Amino acid sequence: PRDPIYWDRDALTAEEKRVFDICNGCRLCFNLCPSFPALFDAVDALDVDDPAPPESTGVEVDAHGNHAAATGHLHAAPPRADIMGQRDALARLPASVTQKVVDLCYQCKLCDPICPYTPPHEFAVDFPRLMLRHKAVDAREHGVRLQDRVLGDPDLVGRLGTAMPLIANAGTRVRLNRSLMQATVGIHRDRKLPTFASQTFRKWYARRPAPPPPDQVTGRKVVLFYTCSVQWNEPQVGRAAVEVLEHNGVTVYAPEFQCCGMPALDGGDVDRATRQAAHNVEILAPYVEAGCDIVCPGPTCSFMMKKEWAEYLGDDRPAPGQARAVAEHTYDLMEYLYALRKDKQLRQDFTTEVGPIAYHVPCHLKVQRIGFRSRDILKKLPGARVRLVDKCSCMDGTWGMKKEYYELSKKWAKPMLDQMTTDADARLSSDCLIAKLQIEENTGKPVQHPIEILWEAYGGEGLAARRAATAGGAGDAGGDGDAAVAGEPPTGGGQAG
Repeated sequence: PRDPIYWDRDALTAEEKRVFDICNGCRLCFNLCPSFPALFDAVDALDVDDPAPPESTGVEVDAHGNHAAATGHLHAAPPRADIMGQRDALARLPASVTQKVVDLCYQCKLCDPICPYTPPHEFAVDFPRLMLRHKAVDAREHGVRLQDRVLGDPDLVGRLGTAMPLIANAGTRVRLNRSLMQATVGIHRDRKLPTFASQTFRKWYARRPAPPPPDQVTGRKVVLFYTCSVQWNEPQVGRAAVEVLEHNGVTVYAPEFQCCGMPALDGGDVDRATRQAAHNVEILAPYVEAGCDIVCPGPTCSFMMKKEWAEYLGDDRPAPGQARAVAEHTYDLMEYLYALRKDKQLRQDFTTEVGPIAYHVPCHLKVQRIGFRSRDILKKLPGARVRLVDKCSCMDGTWGMKKEYYELSKKWAKPMLDQMTTDADARLSSDCLIAKLQIEENTGKPVQHPIEILWEAYGGEGLAARRAATAGGAGDAGGDGDAAVAGEPPTGGGQAG
């Protein structure tokens, strides 16, 4: 985005034709999401001897996407003799088809780890970022849509909802309100929405009993980037993270953050996303310089911090090298705890059996290529029997909430939903609090973050009581939930390695 060519429509179109040509000749990604079948169906439907535009063929791109999901239809790569003809067809591919391909990409990013042509290959294919670039250029030329402005600002929505949570939560269950919401901001009336918390995470953090003194053996210190979902909707996930980390001798800081920026990017609002990223890096960088790691319980947020912030900010914003340093010291929460376990520093004083677990691995953890660390920790808990569900939830941030894609989201999520309910007695778990909405809506069963299950295994409320006793029953950690309750960045210390 810092290069003017990024915003040039002709350059964008040329790059889309180039990447579509490469993807069409490969087709490894035919079954990952509706976007690729939409592209391949449109190309296959073109009669290269007929100069008429593809719209005249009557191709129903969305319908083909649904059909591929339901039947597993293989969009095989065309014979080599046909490729040159299809390149001619791609050159004539109309903007309407390109727009459908863009709209159907929900940024799961599963194509990235299996694509043979991503950097450092000379073809340098990055399909998800190209789709985001298209949305950004559209937004720059035509403005950010109301739907994307609302869904792209979860902090504003969260502040409004938590100001009067009882009224806000009741309102989202009223059919008339949901119909109005669908008509105005485009959120499907049947989509399960997050519940606004009566006490935000930061208010809990400010008012909790004083934590135990830092562990002089490990010396570990972390900043918890707690995410919008934890702050406004799921504060118990943040509480579990803090108490489990402190139980394992890790000092936890939680200053005030803004959204990671992914919802804004998804709507093409690059300016908002980069402002949010710069703000957060400015807060996090001093902690990193003082020896802290950063842990994050949200897969999409940790992906943004590791992979996207530095890409969008460059090496000089907000100060030279800061975004890269933040990325290098960021861990998924369960990845960090696994590092403790590997170093034999994860306590094993469990008090509660957890039973069978169906664990859904989010796409944005898979593309981080860190392994299945939540599963690896859960399977070591007392009484655990963990079954890995390695299928996409097809929510991917705000995409699955939109009225245009609600039904498509559910259809593509069906393989995951079927596997989550194979064992009726299993508790359900996912690191992704947006995938949680899809699973709960369609199964009727609650979904827990893995850190909540680990917290339970340590004793849950009993763990908090032991922590308070260790701290000698000291008073509150202090202050208003809107204050910088973490205090000044610490000095010294080491990383998880």
